[in-house]
Amino acid sequence: MEPQILEGGAKLTPFLLPEPAKVGVLVLPGGGYQGLAIGHEGKDVAAWLNQRGYDAWMLEYTTASTGTPPLYPKPQNDALAAIKAIRATTRVEKLGIWGFSAGGHLAATTVTNPDTRRTASKLDFGILAYPVISMEPGTTHGGSRTNLIGNDPDPALQKSLSAQNRVSLDTPPIFLFHTADDSGVKVSNALLFADALADHRIPFELHVYESGRHGIGLAPEDPILKTWPDRLEDWLKTRSK
Repeated sequence: MEPQILEGGAKLTPFLLPEPAKVGVLVLPGGGYQGLAIGHEGKDVAAWLNQRGYDAWMLEYTTASTGTPPLYPKPQNDALAAIKAIRATTRVEKLGIWGFSAGGHLAATTVTNPDTRRTASKLDFGILAYPVISMEPGTTHGGSRTNLIGNDPDPALQKSLSAQNRVSLDTPPIFLFHTADDSGVKVSNALLFADALADHRIPFELHVYESGRHGIGLAPEDPILKTWPDRLEDWLKTRSK
């Protein structure tokens, strides 16, 4: 199907099954809010979802390649617009969001947005793969932070866009994947988010592998990391009930 250009200019590309699925996923590739890894963190992910019986949509949200930093709130608005567009199709009963790296930050800030508890833009679960969570120096990914909120952001904005601070009792179930020695985005990001989920008693599953480079995607060539999508597949089955 043809991509849809959303209000604001973001591009939403559908990857749909012949018959509507009950569950769909919005995919957000990573790229440090600089660009987008639409291959191994986008189209390949959509194909993986289709093969397992899920509709998928890939969002090419605003980055420094298509907009002028600091980008906030454009990427966040793009994600909400995409969710509303998908919900308007009435193809799926349940909708999740899956983000990688900086796309994981966008997914995390979206799934914790109160707007995504409303019918027209509801999210039922989130998947965060080696995500940027915090905007705080020392924990965040510097390039993502600079592109999104600038070099000297308002402290209140920096805090509010640190996704662990946004978790509430309304946050839906979450699946997290990271590697302990990720040199691109520290594993402490995923741990911070998991800790916040635990504090609010939100159902979540966290998988931290001992070793693996940042940006591995579905890791089909890695004998160990290629098992993480298997864990996700099992978890997704519980979201489909």
